[in-house]
Amino acid sequence: MRLIIFLLISLLVVLALTNPNEAEFRSYMQQKYGIAGSLSLKVASIFSAGTSTGVARDNYVVFSRYYIGGDGILPRTDLAWGVAGKFFDIKEDDAK
Repeated sequence: MRLIIFLLISLLVVLALTNPNEAEFRSYMQQKYGIAGSLSLKVASIFSAGTSTGVARDNYVVFSRYYIGGDGILPRTDLAWGVAGKFFDIKEDDAK
């Protein structure tokens, strides 16, 4: 039983240490979408209210959710989840 608890705690620590930040997400967008990804983040930062950089991150310690908008003209749009140094795109349904 102690081994299982130790392994679970170890897994949580590893996930927390490998939780990607906003800079890593920007790099991911640039690699996946090229110049279009970089430009979309720049446009989002222009239309953001305040000193926002366009991309925002909800940090849940072991994983994160990345989104744009929600604080200015742009409505909030979830872009991806980040966990263990990887990103998983969020597919939005068109029929709401």
